[in-house]
Amino acid sequence: MRLLAICLAASVLTWTGCSRADNLHSQEAVKAAIEAHLQQRADVMYSSMTLEVQDVKFSGDTALAQATFRSKRSSQISVGVNYTLHRAGDHWEVDRSTPAGGLGASPHGAGGTTQPPAPTPAPQSSH
Repeated sequence: MRLLAICLAASVLTWTGCSRADNLHSQEAVKAAIEAHLQQRADVMYSSMTLEVQDVKFSGDTALAQATFRSKRSSQISVGVNYTLHRAGDHWEVDRSTPAGGLGASPHGAGGTTQPPAPTPAPQSSH
């Protein structure tokens, strides 16, 4: 009887541990990390956007996510952002983000993006 109780307890602990690991490797867990990251930033108007996480690729303790932010005022206005995250215990944390394109401004404000350099004019011929 005691052996049966120990086996049952071990099975439950193993199943619970696997379930937590599976929950960590989900789009929902990554989305929660991105939302937490954005809510910490004073320069982001997160309440005016809808976050959609399209694709997440997991590799060990890192994850790459493709997200789209849509304006709540006009769903035609959107911007794509790629995120690099790392595992921090039982949750994910954002390491960095890069714009992926779209219409409108980055959800990270002016400080969160880098603008491409202006094109340099072609050299003029002296002929």
